[in-house]
Amino acid sequence: MFDLELVLPFSLGIVTAINPCGFAMLPTWLGYFIGKDTADSQARPEQVVRGLWVSMTLTATFVGVFGFLGFLISHLVNEETIAQKTPWITVVLGILLIPYGFSLLFKKNIKLFPSFSRRGPRSNELLSVIGFGISYAIVSVGCSAPLFLLQISGSFSREGIIEGTVIFLAYALGLGAVVTITTLSLALARGGIVRNLRKLLPYMDQIGALALLAGGAYLCIYGIYEIRTLNSPGSGANPIVGKINELQSHLTIWISEVGGLEIGLALWLIIITFVLWGLNPAFTGTAKNYLRFSILGIWLLLEGVLYKGTLVIRPVTYVILKWPERISHWFEKPERWAVPFEVLVSFIFLLIVYSTCSAFVREKNR
Repeated sequence: MFDLELVLPFSLGIVTAINPCGFAMLPTWLGYFIGKDTADSQARPEQVVRGLWVSMTLTATFVGVFGFLGFLISHLVNEETIAQKTPWITVVLGILLIPYGFSLLFKKNIKLFPSFSRRGPRSNELLSVIGFGISYAIVSVGCSAPLFLLQISGSFSREGIIEGTVIFLAYALGLGAVVTITTLSLALARGGIVRNLRKLLPYMDQIGALALLAGGAYLCIYGIYEIRTLNSPGSGANPIVGKINELQSHLTIWISEVGGLEIGLALWLIIITFVLWGLNPAFTGTAKNYLRFSILGIWLLLEGVLYKGTLVIRPVTYVILKWPERISHWFEKPERWAVPFEVLVSFIFLLIVYSTCSAFVREKNR
C-alpha cells in the first residue's frame, strides 16, 4: 500500500483541485471543454484518449507552475511579493472570461485561448490546455501555494531529490485524479449525447458558456476580495466568497473524514475503468477479451482483495439507499449547500437512464 508520508501530498493534491481561490477554474475548464465539438465526430476510443491527454496536460502544467513558483520563492523573490501580484491576475482572467462566455452563448467567434482543433494533440489545442493550466495555477496561489511550499516543495530539501520527486508525483496524482475524472466523464457524456440525444447538444454548449460566465464573475469577485483584504486586513467579508469557502470547507472535511487516499484510489479506479472501457471498441478478438479481463482483474484486486468493497461499491450503495431521504431534505432545508449539487446529480442520473432506454428502444426497433 502507500507509504504514510505519501498520503498527505496525495490528499493535498485532491484538496488543491477544489481550493477556494481557484474554485471557479475547474468548472470553467469543464465548461470550455464541453462547449467544444472537437470530438463529436470521433469514435469513443479517440474521445477517451483526448479526454485523458488534455487532463494529464492540464495537471502537469498546474503542478509545473507551482514547482516554478517554489523555485522562484526559494532563490529570487519572497512569497509575499507573489501573493500581492496574483489577485490582480485573477481579476484580469475573470474580465477576459466573461466576454468569452458571452461569445459562446451567442455563437460569436471570440478567442480567449487558442481554440480546439480537429487535428489532435499536435495542434493548437496544446496551447489552449496549457493556458488553462497556467491560469488555474496562478489563481490558486493564494490558497494552495503556502501548503504546497511547506509540504511538497520543501520535501526536496528535507528528504532529498528522489524522495522529493516521489512526493511531488503523489501530489500530482491527487490533483490529476479530480481533473481527469471530471474531464473524462464529460467527454463520455457528450459522446453519449451525440449518439443518443442530439436534441440536447445545443444545451450542452449553453451550459459550457454559462459555466464560463459564472467562473469569470467569481474570479473577478474573488480577486477584488483578495486585493481589498491585502490592502485592508480588517475589511468585511464578501457573502459570495464566504459561501464558496463554506462549500470548500465542507468538501475538505468530507475528504478528511473519508480519507484522501481512499477517495483518490476510488477516482483512479473509475478512471482506469473508463479508459479501458473506452478503448474496448478499438480492439477485436483475443485483445478485446484481455481488455475485459483486465478491468475485472483490477476491480477484484483493488476493490475486492485490498479494500473489501469500501472504495466504490459500499459508498455508492449507501448513497443510493440514502438518496430518497436527501430528496426529502430539499424541501425541508432548501438552504443547505449540498442541495444544488444533489439536484444536478439527480438530473444527470435521470438523463443517463433516459439515454440508455432510448438507445435500447432504437436498437430493438431496428
